[in-house]
Amino acid sequence: MNYFISVICLLLLCTYSKAQYLDEMSVKLHQPADLKKDVYLVQNTLEKENPNLYLYISKKDLDHKFDSLRMTIKQPLTSISLYVKLLSVISYIGDGHLTINIDYSKFTASDIAFLKKPTLQHPIYQFNYRVIAHRLFISENLSVDSTIAKGTEILSINDVPAAKLIDSLSHYITSDGYNTTYKEFLMNSGLFAERYRFLYPKREPLNFKLSSNKGMQQITLNAFQKPGYDSSSVARPPHTAYKLLTADSSIAYLKLQTFFNGANYEGYHGIFADIQKRKLKTLIIDLRGNTGGEIGWASSIYSFLIDTPTYFYKLPAEISRQKLLYDNPKIRDWVKKASKLNYPIVTPDTSIFKGKIYVLINGGSFSASSLLAANMRNLKNVTFVGEETGGSKNVWTAGIIKNMTLPTSKLSLAYGNMPAYFGDITNIDGRGLMPDVSISYTIEDYLANKDLEMDWVLKDIAR
Repeated sequence: MNYFISVICLLLLCTYSKAQYLDEMSVKLHQPADLKKDVYLVQNTLEKENPNLYLYISKKDLDHKFDSLRMTIKQPLTSISLYVKLLSVISYIGDGHLTINIDYSKFTASDIAFLKKPTLQHPIYQFNYRVIAHRLFISENLSVDSTIAKGTEILSINDVPAAKLIDSLSHYITSDGYNTTYKEFLMNSGLFAERYRFLYPKREPLNFKLSSNKGMQQITLNAFQKPGYDSSSVARPPHTAYKLLTADSSIAYLKLQTFFNGANYEGYHGIFADIQKRKLKTLIIDLRGNTGGEIGWASSIYSFLIDTPTYFYKLPAEISRQKLLYDNPKIRDWVKKASKLNYPIVTPDTSIFKGKIYVLINGGSFSASSLLAANMRNLKNVTFVGEETGGSKNVWTAGIIKNMTLPTSKLSLAYGNMPAYFGDITNIDGRGLMPDVSISYTIEDYLANKDLEMDWVLKDIAR
C-alpha cells in the first residue's frame, strides 16, 4: 500500500524529466474528444461485464454521473486529471473490486530512477493522519515543527472542516455497497493525504487549525524537499503468524495477514495439526487488515472449522429464488449457464478444530477475508470482535480480476466479472459483517499501541 501511495505522490509532483510513462501520465495533455472516448469505454465495459452494476445505484443515476463527467471535459487534460474524475464516478457503484489504476508495470528504468530523486512534496505529506469517528488526528509529525504532538486533532485545513474533508475524500475511494469502514481503513493507510493531493493539487501553503491539550493553534505548512522513494526500506509482514498466547499454552493465535500466499506457500495443515496435537480448546483468528487474496486459501482455513462438506457460495438454485437478483437479466443469464460443479465445495480437513473461536475483524477485512468471515458466521462456536468488515457480508463481484488499458489516458480499469453470493441474499443491504462485540478506539488508544480486541478476548476467556 505505502509503495503505491509514494509512487503516486511523486508521480503527481514530477515536472519535465526523461521519464517516459510518468510524463505520459502527468505531463502530456490529451484532447477532450479522446478523453471522452476513454470514459465511454469504461461505461460500456462495465455495462457489458459487471453483473452487479446497478445493485446500489440505478442505471439512470449512473448514466447521469457518466454524462456529467463528460460534460466537465472541455479542455485538454492529463491522464492524472481523468483518473481523479473517474474515481469520483465509480465510487458510487458500490464495488470495492472496481478500481481505476496507474499501470505500474509500465514504469521504465528512467521512471524508477526519477522516482528515487529528491522532489518537492505537497505540504499535506508532512503529517500522517488517523480518521476516527469522522474526526481527524495527527498520528505522526513529519514536519520541522517538533512541538506538534501526536494525537493533535485537526479541526480544519484551509478553513474546510475536517469532517467535510473526510466526506469529500471518501467519494474518491471505492468500497462494497454503503460500507464506510473499508474507506476509513484505506485513509488511515495513507489515502487521506493522497486523495487530498488529488483534490487540491497546488503546492500552496496549507493552513491548519489544531486542537490539543495546549489549546487551539493555527499553523502554516509549505511545500518541502524530501528524498524519493526507496523500495528496499519497506519490509513486508509475513503471510501467517501462529503462536501460543498464554504461559500454559492453552490459547492458539493465528494471524492471517493476507491470502495472497503464492503457489509455493505450504498451507495451514501443519498449524491445525499442532493445535489438534496439543488439544487446545481456544483459537483466536485475526483477520484485521487482511484485504483478501486467493479464494482457495480462505476456503482452506474454513476446511479446518467444519465437520461436513460445505459450499463456499450460494448455489445457482438459491440465487434463482431471490427476485431482487434474478430479475436482473445478466444474473439470470449467468445463473442459467452456471454449473453446480463449478462451485467450490469445502471438504473438512483431518485436523478439525471444534473448540471456541474468536475472530478479530475491522474495516481492512476485505474480499476473500470478508468472504471467510461471512461463512464463519454460520458456525455456532464463533464470536466476532472488532468493527464492521470492509467487504460485504452478502455479495461482491470479483472472480478473476480483469485489467483493461484505456487507449488515450493509459489508465488501467480493473474489475471483477463474477457475482459471488455467500450471505443472506434475501437482504442485499450493502454492509459488511457486523461484530458480536463492537470495539471503538480513541486516538490515545492508537498512540499507546493498545490492542483492545485482544484485551477483550483474553478477559472473556478468563471469565
